Amino acid sequence: MRHLRRAPTLVCAALLAPLAVLSGSAIAAGSPSSETVYVQGQTAEVNTGAAVLFDASAGLLQHASPIYIIGFPVAEGTTGPLTLPSGYEPQHNGFPPAPIPYHDHVLAAAPGLGTSGTAGQYGATLRVVEMRYSNAYAYSPTFVPITSVDQIRAAEASGQLEIISPGAPDPYQRWTTTVLIRPVVP
Repeated sequence: MRHLRRAPTLVCAALLAPLAVLSGSAIAAGSPSSETVYVQGQTAEVNTGAAVLFDASAGLLQHASPIYIIGFPVAEGTTGPLTLPSGYEPQHNGFPPAPIPYHDHVLAAAPGLGTSGTAGQYGATLRVVEMRYSNAYAYSPTFVPITSVDQIRAAEASGQLEIISPGAPDPYQRWTTTVLIRPVVP
């Protein structure tokens, strides 16, 4: 009977152990907080207090949903909040410090969008895909952010995004080996 009480702990440990070895390094963030993301033209919040996995394994990368991190071009040394000429402010507006200090997030799916929506495609394991708005578009008074994955191809075709990966299948996107564990906050 005593061994049955330890079973849930052993099962949890067994389920979490593969996650720890799927990556070259894993970092757990500090206190839980949230950040705004776009999904299908709506906004949602994701928990940023979960793990970041650098150099994730090929298996994990294959099963992770993309999180498009679309950067804004800024002058070297820019600090503090940024307001574009259109009046728009990036979702991640320079604080806290990040590798891409000014950016928006676009998810392909989120829970709660219904079975005929994208709910079945959602996973909290997200592969970082970097993109960047073109300077001319970001600083135009008519700037409107990408709020759905469905808008990305048209934005690439119309010059709203910069080429950041020449020679890649999609030169406007850089698919990294970084995976974020970011559950949507209810």
